Amino acid sequence: MLHLAELPASHGLPETATAILDGLDVFAVILDSSLTAVYANEVARRSETPTELGLLRTSEFRKRAQAALASGSPSHRDPKPSDPGAPVRTHVIPIESDFLVVIAEDLAEEQRLTAMRRDFIANVSHELKTPIAAVGLLAEAVLEAAGDPELVREFAASLVKESKRLADLSRDIIQLSEAQSTLSPELLDYVDLRAVVDEEIDAHESFAGRRGVDLFFIDSANPKRTSAIQGRKSAIESAVANILSNAIRHSPEGASVRIRIAHKKRHFTVTITDSGPGIAQEHLERIFERFYRVDGARSREDGGTGLGLSIARHSLRAHGGDVTVRSKPGEGARFTLSFPLNDIPKKKRAKRVKRTRKALKQLTDTKGRV
Repeated sequence: MLHLAELPASHGLPETATAILDGLDVFAVILDSSLTAVYANEVARRSETPTELGLLRTSEFRKRAQAALASGSPSHRDPKPSDPGAPVRTHVIPIESDFLVVIAEDLAEEQRLTAMRRDFIANVSHELKTPIAAVGLLAEAVLEAAGDPELVREFAASLVKESKRLADLSRDIIQLSEAQSTLSPELLDYVDLRAVVDEEIDAHESFAGRRGVDLFFIDSANPKRTSAIQGRKSAIESAVANILSNAIRHSPEGASVRIRIAHKKRHFTVTITDSGPGIAQEHLERIFERFYRVDGARSREDGGTGLGLSIARHSLRAHGGDVTVRSKPGEGARFTLSFPLNDIPKKKRAKRVKRTRKALKQLTDTKGRV
């Protein structure tokens, strides 16, 4: 059995080879002619449960290694697409006459990201295909019905609806891309979370009114504490807007949506509770996935793109926070957005300032200077 952490630092090997391997951030070992490990770089020595280590023990690998030693030619092998359980790319390189350098790269995370990217592109293509086709067909229909004003108005109304759907989807794809990007320091501003919530409630009043839904705002936040964080204002606005518009959209006419802000320990929270049909347990873990819809037909009919909750979660997590949901069928849904704060309550801040001033005064009195 290989015990890489117990291997000596060099084992008399060429310093150039070991220096190069030490500079790599991937698993790398040197085997002797009996295929026994005689050197491991830092990454390999730290590995506790590496896929790469198991690969060195397989009969297939040993045959490759012996063939490389016999021929003096390097061997490179990529993981098999048909075997996701073995996501390792290996390089077996003979050095001198009795040693092999083995470099192994675990591509599991890369494959996962590639699969996510592939699925996302497929989903975007699918979602865009319908409104694009509809816009084309409706435009042709308007041209053919040019002599019938009533038909033109009917087709034009449908054209406006589909073009809006296309615009909303394009906007949400852009917002999702921004939400998943790293927050660059130069793009950060001080964002007043209380003000953002106020603005979004005002912006959604007309939408709620058209759907016959009342908005109730409850301010439980500590007035002595700040509600400001450093972040990207547009991303936070879109997160709050997506959750709030979802709550309004899924609440029946005559119902209400409650928005509560509060301070919870070191966090500022925004809780949005709707009066909708609720969400079954099997859907709760998936509703934040891109394009996932509990009721696809209803969501499209209501104008949803299937990206709003995903945008909200990515935006919150990029700011160090998160969004969670609690719901049961027939009981509505409650979404909680949580933002971490680094503030000190005014009372504690005042005490700290007072202690600092007292210490400075004592120091001045003792030495006559600061």
